[in-house]
Amino acid sequence: MISRFRHCLMVVLGLALIAASCDRPIEPEDIPVEEPSDTLGSGDVQQPDDSEPGVKVQPKKVSLWISTSVNFSRLKSKSNIKHFMDLIEEAGFNEIIVEVKTMQGQALYFSDILEYQKTAGGVTVDRDWDYLQYFIDQAHDRGMTVLAASTVFPDYREEWEQYCCVEHLPEGLKSIKDSKDSGIFPFLNPVYPEVRELVMSVCEEIVTKYDVDGLVLDYCRYQNANSDFSEASRKAFEKYAGVTCSNFPYDIYYYPDGETDKGEYKPSTYYNQWMEWRSSVIQGYVKEIGERVKAIKPDISFQYWAAAWWPLPGTGQNWASQKHTNYPYWWATPDYHKTGFAEYLDVFQNGAYYNKVTPVWDNGTIAHALYQGDAIIKDACQHYSSFSVADKDFDAKEAMKYSYLNSDGVMVFELCYMVKHDWWDEIKAGIVEAETELGIVRE
Repeated sequence: MISRFRHCLMVVLGLALIAASCDRPIEPEDIPVEEPSDTLGSGDVQQPDDSEPGVKVQPKKVSLWISTSVNFSRLKSKSNIKHFMDLIEEAGFNEIIVEVKTMQGQALYFSDILEYQKTAGGVTVDRDWDYLQYFIDQAHDRGMTVLAASTVFPDYREEWEQYCCVEHLPEGLKSIKDSKDSGIFPFLNPVYPEVRELVMSVCEEIVTKYDVDGLVLDYCRYQNANSDFSEASRKAFEKYAGVTCSNFPYDIYYYPDGETDKGEYKPSTYYNQWMEWRSSVIQGYVKEIGERVKAIKPDISFQYWAAAWWPLPGTGQNWASQKHTNYPYWWATPDYHKTGFAEYLDVFQNGAYYNKVTPVWDNGTIAHALYQGDAIIKDACQHYSSFSVADKDFDAKEAMKYSYLNSDGVMVFELCYMVKHDWWDEIKAGIVEAETELGIVRE
């Protein structure tokens, strides 16, 4: 474990980014962040605590995420996959993350549970070969590790519509599958036993049938604070909180007369307990999935990706350690910290999808996201930096170097942007410079 900058944050990030994406517009907490006294500048190196003369320092994991729809045609053949695997290997990546349980509720592996996906983004590719297995073969032949990624709750299949989340909106209760809003997907409600069994069986199937080195959970959350408000969720909440909702869903939150913005709701009687309960639901999934896949393959790396802008009460994603108890927020109950799930992970991938790398005290940089992540994860699991190379003006080399030096591993999002902007040389240069400073020599 790298000894990184470990100062106690006076406060974590506000909720402005949440308001813009997936939560109600809660005002950011007006508490300043303490500037570290030993702020790391770009290129400063944190040496391993356990480094000794003559002890070889092992390379860290550098992963490339490979999504489904944007790469569906690009990876339509085995020869295409081999071509891109050559580029991935040459750039210095030693791990790939392949999305195989997809947003559509289908599979890119030979599943006994899910239909094999042949269409994505309007493109049809009729593969008669096992997509995941070919990636595994290619990766392992090169000495690389391969992780399977599962998009947990989104599901577009008609037969699962009855289990979709119900949104509490100004116009009333509506199925999330009917939403026309950009970025809103038909999430399944995690409260239903049928949904739980589906999720668990898919995760177990992947690690049972395939020699993957890890499993990554993506979209293992609620879509936003507006869902789920079904009767099933009401009953589960009442049992958890020991209360009776006399005017559901309005005793969770309500809309002022004439309000049409679904984010401009007003918290009501049980809002804070409701937020705690939802986080406990997601925590329960993370814990159980980890236990189930570890029972099948004890050495598998169990990982979770989430956006860096924490806390995320609207989505139920409390990726902090349960030992992190500093929650200076009006919505946080005294027991909210108990819903943290870092202890149930091997790796948390911190989605620091910002366009700036440093400085560490600037909210909105990769450095700040890692600094904050260290403070709230508290070594409960490994902490990886994750950044996106979608912006053509992004400093990919500096992002890679800084991330490598200041986290336990790095994930780059994603293949289509690597190709679009031709980032291969910049990523390789960042890896080489970081490993040189750490005294790492690859075989």
